[in-house]
Amino acid sequence: MRMTRYLAGCGLAALLAACGGGGGGAAGGGLPLANGAVQPEAKVAVAAATTKTLDSADARSGTYRVYAANGTQQTLSVDFDAGSYTMTDNLGAAESGTFSEDFTEPGTYVFASSRVTAVVNTARFRVTTDAIVGAFPFSVTFSNPLAYAVQPFIAARNFVVDPALLDSDYNRLGISHNGPGSSESQMLALRVSGGGTALEVCLDNVIYRIALCPATSKRTFTIAADTDSAWIATNIADATDIVRFRMARIGGQNVYLAAGPSATTPTTLLLRIALANSSNWPATRGVGASTEGSWGSNLIDTANAVRTSTSADGTYGSLSLPVGGIFSQMPEGIRSINGNGTRKYYGMQNGQLSVIVGMRNPETKGYIQINLIDTGTAPDARNGRYKVYATNGSRQTLALNLDSKRYEMTDAAGTVASGSFAEDTAAAGSFTFDSNRITSPVNTARFRFATDTVVGSFPFAAAQVSPVSYAVQPFVASRALVKTQADLDGVYNRLGINLTATTGDSSITQIQVANGGTVLYLCNDNVIYRIDNCPAASVRTYTVSAGPTVDTWHIVNVANPSDSGNFGIARVGGENVFLAAGVSASTPTISQFRIGLPERTTWPTIVTRGGATNGSWGSTAIDATSYARTQALPDGTTATLNATLGSMGAIGPINLRAATFSGPAYHFASQSNKLFAMVGSRNPATAGALEIGLID
Repeated sequence: MRMTRYLAGCGLAALLAACGGGGGGAAGGGLPLANGAVQPEAKVAVAAATTKTLDSADARSGTYRVYAANGTQQTLSVDFDAGSYTMTDNLGAAESGTFSEDFTEPGTYVFASSRVTAVVNTARFRVTTDAIVGAFPFSVTFSNPLAYAVQPFIAARNFVVDPALLDSDYNRLGISHNGPGSSESQMLALRVSGGGTALEVCLDNVIYRIALCPATSKRTFTIAADTDSAWIATNIADATDIVRFRMARIGGQNVYLAAGPSATTPTTLLLRIALANSSNWPATRGVGASTEGSWGSNLIDTANAVRTSTSADGTYGSLSLPVGGIFSQMPEGIRSINGNGTRKYYGMQNGQLSVIVGMRNPETKGYIQINLIDTGTAPDARNGRYKVYATNGSRQTLALNLDSKRYEMTDAAGTVASGSFAEDTAAAGSFTFDSNRITSPVNTARFRFATDTVVGSFPFAAAQVSPVSYAVQPFVASRALVKTQADLDGVYNRLGINLTATTGDSSITQIQVANGGTVLYLCNDNVIYRIDNCPAASVRTYTVSAGPTVDTWHIVNVANPSDSGNFGIARVGGENVFLAAGVSASTPTISQFRIGLPERTTWPTIVTRGGATNGSWGSTAIDATSYARTQALPDGTTATLNATLGSMGAIGPINLRAATFSGPAYHFASQSNKLFAMVGSRNPATAGALEIGLID
């Protein structure tokens, strides 16, 4: 079968830890300036051992001492009634703003700050009794000129002041900033004994239990009370080696905290956190931040640590790493994570907090992750934010909370459409958007899930229409977009539509991304060829480079630079799916949408559910030779559509079928592991018609 069309608008666990390193602890201290000098700590009034609250009905409000991953102590005042905060750094400089709860993750609050300029604001926090764990845009240590980056912190306001309550064996993890771009990790065991009068630290390349620490590696300190509920420990062999720390009470447990300049190397800034040693290692879910700027959750048990997080660049990911067992000489409360891999870590937890620090190798040294353990019911894993490619030619963001059944759809201008959604009792796995934009007799705005993917229809603004009107249109949304250029390669059957205020047109072609994602070839011909059969004169060649965000890509026609655009590659069902939406670079009155499904030889029998540009939602059954769709339209009518499917012939794409309905009009269909798409041919009856479904 030979099909013709004209293509319009197609541009577009090692045991050794080497855990020594400088004194081991510090109290609050100054931030080294660009020249390495140390500014004295600014004194801030904070209650020593009691909870200080603001004049607020919310018990969580008040002032907390902050121990930050940039190696400084600061203070955080929060008012939950007003939704406001002030973070005052060690030099007395204050940053104030508001915060609000992230509805996709209840219990997580987002700091609003002009210091945050990233694609996604990962400056967030969670609260427990008398403690806050989160991330904030702190100054980058040694930066000149001054720069800010979102980094983890732990803050507390209830501290031990009775020395007898200090006694225990502890495991201490931490990081040090030694100079611009130079960071280190530390992990060791320590013991406080004698009614809070003595501190022993095992400083060795091996992480020994304190009872097994070689005599030559043990440092012994005397402990005395310092000011503001702090403690000062002095090395009995070297009076210049001092450790200042506080012992917070969090969830009924002691948590050792220290930050500031190293006593032995004042230009080194450090953060230290210690938890009481215990052989108890429960399965927990912690939520918090890392020094890589990400925010997310970490599921830890005796076998695996699974980190699911969103980075500041807007990318979402999940990483599972193996958890090691207990070595005979190591403390029971420290476990290796990915100990046989390249990126190695150590972790500890106490039922309230989990802390992970990178081992002392180039890939992970200086890394720390601090999580507050969530003891409630784990939220639905599908909650979160998805990047939307909509068939009205727009890029938007969809935020979903499956637990509260709430959504937010935010367009590029920042306009938010929000509301609730409910599961369709007649179609398990389908959810219906509630929206005041929908005024039709029947609501066909719905969606379904695949892993990290949402496929559905929503009342988007009609393309190019003024004043604004709304119509239910299909979309594909992903939070698993490819951000490594070499992973873009593939051959795709690309179907699309071009929309003006009054007309629609279709685009059907095959493309190839090749050479490690650096070039894109498109067959621009009246015949729908496979790319390797496309006549040389019809092949358009585009360069591919990084796009406006980390997971979008920019193409430019080598022969015609005005023919350009952006696209993304989503990972759906283990396959690449090409997605693009936007205004035509050469003709701004045209809005475009493109979806490209991977070329392959198989065409299995499938059932798919999804929407179409006529506003319908329905179920479609496809086999080798037939297409059958049952759909409901916004006006309340229903219809059953049937077509025969035929191959594209010897020179056409293999994973593309011509669909023949009654009459002369053709459609063209393709499928992947999880998606089905069909677009109308370029005759007036079908041009601009598009259906997208998620395969059951």
